[in-house]
Amino acid sequence: MDLAALAIQKALLNQWQSAIEINKQILVDSPQCTEALNRLAQAYFQIGKLNKATKIYQTVLKIDKYNPIAKRKLEKIKIIRGNGDCLDHNDIYDNPDFIEEPGKTKVVALVRLGDRPTLATLKSCQKLKLIIRSKNICFYSNNQYVGRLPDDIARRLIWLVSRNNQYEAYCKAVEKNKVTIFIKEIKQSHKNRNYLSFTVSDK
Repeated sequence: MDLAALAIQKALLNQWQSAIEINKQILVDSPQCTEALNRLAQAYFQIGKLNKATKIYQTVLKIDKYNPIAKRKLEKIKIIRGNGDCLDHNDIYDNPDFIEEPGKTKVVALVRLGDRPTLATLKSCQKLKLIIRSKNICFYSNNQYVGRLPDDIARRLIWLVSRNNQYEAYCKAVEKNKVTIFIKEIKQSHKNRNYLSFTVSDK
């Protein structure tokens, strides 16, 4: 596994200190690698070191002034600082960076969505409760139904969960009549070591 892939894996596992060290290693040889800089800033962000994260994102913009990740994250830090004591602690420490790792994560549009009042309360990066039924996987926010996975993806994950895999899901975006989630494998059982959670054919 190369260092970039290892850094992404550590981030997905919320092992932020390890992610910091690995991204620093990458930057020794490639100091202008914006991908590594963004990952490093995100790791500092996750452990609450906003000043360090800010400086690194600013460095990214000096290299690539249109970098969308750095611009978006700096805006979020600005909002966090503006909120002061009103800040929800989870906004800093549980905010996932939606980095896709082939086979381990997937951005999916839910089907059979819940009612509009429930969808209107959803926020990006909000963790959703995942409930497995006999033939489908549904998601809930504050015990209110949000939507479910497409049948083909659900069938595969239900089988993998029956063999002891584990997953987490977060709301990624909410649009009119559309909710996309970020779902990631957080544990792969030994039984499933030869099976990917998500295949190229998954829609």
